[in-house]
Amino acid sequence: MENIVSATATTTTATPSQFLGDLFNKAEAGFPARFREHGWYLTVLASLVGSGQQQLAGRLYEHLIAQPQYQTPASRQALVRRLREALVKCIIINGIPVVIEAITSISDIEKPEDRDYSCSRQDWQIGPETSERAAKVLKVLYKSEKGGHVKTLQSHLDIPWISVNVSYGLFLSDHRILSMQETELVVLPAIMTQNLRGPTYWHLRACLRVGMEPDEVEAIHKVIDAVAAYGGKTLEVQRVQDVTDA
Repeated sequence: MENIVSATATTTTATPSQFLGDLFNKAEAGFPARFREHGWYLTVLASLVGSGQQQLAGRLYEHLIAQPQYQTPASRQALVRRLREALVKCIIINGIPVVIEAITSISDIEKPEDRDYSCSRQDWQIGPETSERAAKVLKVLYKSEKGGHVKTLQSHLDIPWISVNVSYGLFLSDHRILSMQETELVVLPAIMTQNLRGPTYWHLRACLRVGMEPDEVEAIHKVIDAVAAYGGKTLEVQRVQDVTDA
């Protein structure tokens, strides 16, 4: 994975589409084997959004639907539900405007027969069920039912309330479409590509706590680095080897 960007940069006759296709192919090949089939594109998508390249989401979708496993409308609808769910989770981390741009770039390419009109959030409401679900997930990720930042924000309680009840209660603890591990494949790049050192550390650690191996997390990190570098961004955050309290 170290050579993803340099390998493409040396071929001066390649088109931008070839550069991007090469990036996607190498990201998939370098992804941890057990998450590769349905996980690599989640991390690439969130990396594109987090690094300001959200308009390339449609190109990722185009790359995916050219693969043999997505040659029927039903398979493409299942794929777009996963892509859309990743983008829904990015809303709370990266904001709605960039996500609208990303999903629009996908929608512009979709054929009418491939469109999925389901809505997974039409019954959304904050209540005991979502609070309990958030607490269970936070217990795994932070070993605390309220996350790791509540104690430091006692004089700004609106922020941890939103973090627990909205960010996790509504967005990040909903695992109906993406599992807890798959959610971390979205959350880590969405945060890391913003060069947020504290939250990046928390989610490198969270990846370990949901059952990923250190070498798997490092491989994912290299994919995130490569996508960010494609957009001209250098990441200066911790690596999984820096996690001391998993």
